[in-house]
Amino acid sequence: MTLLFLLIAAAAGVVVLVYEKRQRDENLQKFQNYVAGLVNTEGLTGQERLKSVIELFGSNGYKIEEIEGDLVTASRREFSVGAALLWLSAAGVGLIIYLIYYFLKKPEKMVADLQKGTIRA
Repeated sequence: MTLLFLLIAAAAGVVVLVYEKRQRDENLQKFQNYVAGLVNTEGLTGQERLKSVIELFGSNGYKIEEIEGDLVTASRREFSVGAALLWLSAAGVGLIIYLIYYFLKKPEKMVADLQKGTIRA
């Protein structure tokens, strides 16, 4: 019974990881489109663009790390349910390993270039 539970957790982990990857890519594309739209909008000053990008990152849980000219660097630590399920399927103790990894890993960074209208992950 326990083995069946661990196999189901592993399968669910893979499915959720694929879903999380797809969502991450879609969100990056939405950020990209938003920043490109800001750059192409006439009548906005550099400060207004900067304020809009900072609000975008803030409303999505990112912490602004650095603002250098037209570059805004933001980061956020994401908890992966898929990875947690996969680690859980490693005889249950893997979940503890994943939680330790989560708190030790570096946050995901995104850099918005307001001059070019691009975002790098």
